[in-house]
Formats: sequence, structure tokens, C-alpha cells
Amino acid sequence: MSLVITPNSRNALTVKDQLTMLALPGKKRTRILKTLGRFERAKARKRISKQSTVDGHKFAARADGRKAKMLKKMTRKLEPYVKSANRLELKHKSPQTGRVAAFQQEGGIEKYTAKQAKKRNGVPDYKGPCTRRQAKALARSGYRIRKGKGKRYRRATITEIMDNLTLGQAGLVLRTLRSTKAESSWDIQVSPRPFLGDTPDNVQTELAKLLSQTRG
Repeated sequence: MSLVITPNSRNALTVKDQLTMLALPGKKRTRILKTLGRFERAKARKRISKQSTVDGHKFAARADGRKAKMLKKMTRKLEPYVKSANRLELKHKSPQTGRVAAFQQEGGIEKYTAKQAKKRNGVPDYKGPCTRRQAKALARSGYRIRKGKGKRYRRATITEIMDNLTLGQAGLVLRTLRSTKAESSWDIQVSPRPFLGDTPDNVQTELAKLLSQTRG
């Protein structure tokens, strides 16, 4: 995952500032672009701290409902690189981190296995109470209990399901109602969480500010 900024491209700078930039020695242009890169990195870090996207919206929630902060390590090894004193690329030192960052930035389908779930969450206590999430899924699937002492049945409430089924029982009943088997792997839709990027206007404003400092 990387952010590429070329000051001489359309909308990156006004014509006047483009000429000023081109007139600078290569070392000065490199220094300005690296400073811009650090500025953009700081903005990305602030977005992750606030859990917000480039457009200011909140990050999409996790698919599993957990509330822990996301992308906390995505800017640790994000570094500005300047090529030919004329092109800034803000990218991760580690290619693997860059691939993970790109996946989070753009979203997509992630393959998740039972082995990975066990490693992250540990072995579930199947004899413990079922979760509220399971109870809701059972209620939606039409799980029923006996009505009084007769032979008639009625839909069970979420509270009744949680009070009477263990985690293992709930999983088994849910699979039976859905006519499915326990899966060894499954796909998870990961929503895009764009944390790296900027508008041409913002880039132009910051570059113009840096150029004015060199003139001063």
C-alpha cells in the first residue's frame, strides 16, 4: 500500500509553484517532498487514532462485532521515499505489511479458517452458556420450545435460549436448523477502511506552504 504524489502532475501544484519547485536544486526538492511525506504520515496516524477514514467517516465495524481499535500497527513502518527528486511515495518498509494495509484500505474477501479462529480465540468452552449472538441467530431461524406442559410449541425468546442452551448445543441446533455442517473455512467480507490518502487541494496547500518557507 502506498501514497504517490508527483508535484508536477495536474492539480498537485499551481503553475507558479510548479515553476518554483522545478527551479530548486534536487536536494531541496527531495527535502520538501520528504517533509510532505512525514506530514501525510502524521495525518494517517491521526486517522487511525480517531478510527476515521480519509473522508472523515468512522471505520466500518469489525465483521465479528469486536470493539478493539483497528489498524493500530499500519503506520509504524510507513516511510516517505523520494524518486528522482520529483516523486514522493509513502509506503511500508515491509511488503507484507503493505499488502495487509492495501487490503484494509480497499476491502475485499478474506479466507478465514477454523485453525485461525482457534489460535486467536482459544478453544471454546462448549459446555458454557450460549452467546447472545447465537441466541439471536437461533431466534431468527425459528427455534421453538414446548408451550407449557402440552404438545404445542412456540418461538423461544432470546433470554430463554441463553438460559437453557450451552454454547455447544446452540451451535449444533443452529447448524441443524440451517441444514449446514461445521465449516473448516469460510469467507469474511472486509469493508474498506481508507486511512491513507489526501485530496489534491490539501496536497497543493501543504506544498505551497513548504515552498513559501524555502523562499523565506
